[in-house]
Amino acid sequence: MTTRTTPRLGGAVFLALMAGAASAEADLDAGRKIFTETAQPACALCHALKDVGSEAEIGPNLDEFKPTVDQVRAAVTSGIGVMPAFSETLTKEEIETVSKYVAQVTGGSETATGTDAATEATDSADAEEVETPGAEILAQGDPAAGEKTFRKCKACHTVDEGGSNRVGPNLYGIVGAPVATVDGFRYSDALVEYGGDWTPDRLAAFLANPRKEVRGTKMGFSGLRKAQDQADVIAYLDSLTDTAKTN
Repeated sequence: MTTRTTPRLGGAVFLALMAGAASAEADLDAGRKIFTETAQPACALCHALKDVGSEAEIGPNLDEFKPTVDQVRAAVTSGIGVMPAFSETLTKEEIETVSKYVAQVTGGSETATGTDAATEATDSADAEEVETPGAEILAQGDPAAGEKTFRKCKACHTVDEGGSNRVGPNLYGIVGAPVATVDGFRYSDALVEYGGDWTPDRLAAFLANPRKEVRGTKMGFSGLRKAQDQADVIAYLDSLTDTAKTN
């Protein structure tokens, strides 16, 4: 009996190991997607992480910092330094997934040991002078690539100085401008209430998913899911006013 059942048990163990490996890889893929796409602004715009090819320098280099799951969870949930809180834009499950992902790919441990996660992350951020998230987005954007991506927006928006409004408002000078203030365009109440200025990081969040960022907006565009596309379009729009100033 032993001789007959051992191969079956061995096969079952092998299948269980394979299933576990597949599940672990799926968790990594899910965390990677949250890090590069789902979170807005994308984590990759601010943090260097070899696993996704990011060399950003706003926040701590995660490969060097090697944060624990607890440290990542605390920073993502509540924000820290120039980093915004994501507790209202990511679910608890998404925060947990990206926290475990970062800790695993950087070699951090599962939990913090004898350190205050928020304090340690703050010390790391304060140790170096950092740019604003908006400046980093502009630095990483490619205006030429952004012009190509923007072609899908031209049916609704003009970008020339003094251009007419279409389905959407003219976007000349939009980067850094107050929200919902283009003359002659009738904005939704939701966008008027959104208020503030169109900083690069707010534009990135809006471009990623307009109806999620501003619930009730009239903008029907589903969004640019890739962080690089967002940065490229913002850099392109910003370059239009830069060009005008130098001519």
